[in-house]
Amino acid sequence: MDKYYEMAAKLYQEGDKVSAFNAFLELALDGDAESQAMVGYMLEHGEGCAANLEEAVEWYEKAALQNQHVALFNLAQIVRAGKIGEADETRAFELFMKAAHAGNLHAMFEVAQMLEAGAGTPANPQRAANWYETAATYGHAEAQNCLGAMYQDGLGVPQNYELARQWYEKAAEQGHPRAMYNLGMLYDKGWGVAQNSEKALEWCRKAAHAGHEKARAIIRRLQEEGKIVF
Repeated sequence: MDKYYEMAAKLYQEGDKVSAFNAFLELALDGDAESQAMVGYMLEHGEGCAANLEEAVEWYEKAALQNQHVALFNLAQIVRAGKIGEADETRAFELFMKAAHAGNLHAMFEVAQMLEAGAGTPANPQRAANWYETAATYGHAEAQNCLGAMYQDGLGVPQNYELARQWYEKAAEQGHPRAMYNLGMLYDKGWGVAQNSEKALEWCRKAAHAGHEKARAIIRRLQEEGKIVF
């Protein structure tokens, strides 16, 4: 089965979406969960076939029964958005959680977000922080930034500016604009680090270059206060 899946995937990568869809469909009909998820994706987006969201959901559900993490994640997004039927955040959370336990990195982040906001499940900052950390440990930049913010604010975890800085740095190294700004703010305010206008400027410039508006405000203030010279 793996060999045939690889052949279908190669067709997809080479841009022959029609042949790829037909190949994935044959495998999906034989019960292959990865192919079922792929057929669902191609039907959802109209790749190699006419877009058909209802059929896409049917294939996602078949793959989800086999705990296929991408199908679970995509199905959760459809359910949360109410693309078929009424939006259902509770069911979406359940599906994201299953996808997260199946190893889907993006689902781990969504679970953390929903736990932090109390969307589809009671708010639980400690559980949110745990899921942010799981995703962050696997390199999810947005999760790294969010975990840094939780350490900065003492939300769900003990307040710890040093850990906040460490997680912001990991996200910033991946080019995350908000994390760059947050690092700049730490150095600007001297929160958990020695106040350092040069480092604040360095990170805020990077954030501003990436389009973060609040970073530009810090740069202007530092200039007005005479702490930096252009």
